[in-house]
Amino acid sequence: MTGKISRRQLAGVAAGSAVASLKVVKALAQAPVTGKDLEKAARDSHRENSAALARFEIPMSLEPAFQFKA
Repeated sequence: MTGKISRRQLAGVAAGSAVASLKVVKALAQAPVTGKDLEKAARDSHRENSAALARFEIPMSLEPAFQFKA
């Protein structure tokens, strides 16, 4: 194979990702979060995401400038 993807393969991949995202949305909808649980869930999510990002080393050349000017 030459490394190209056919339209059918592309459609299959797109359909598969759509089905997977729907399953995630349904799973999240089944466990409603209310009141203080929402704040706790947000803090926990932020901690998990921060820990995951801290595992990667980012070179200084890739970091954005501190001050953006228009």
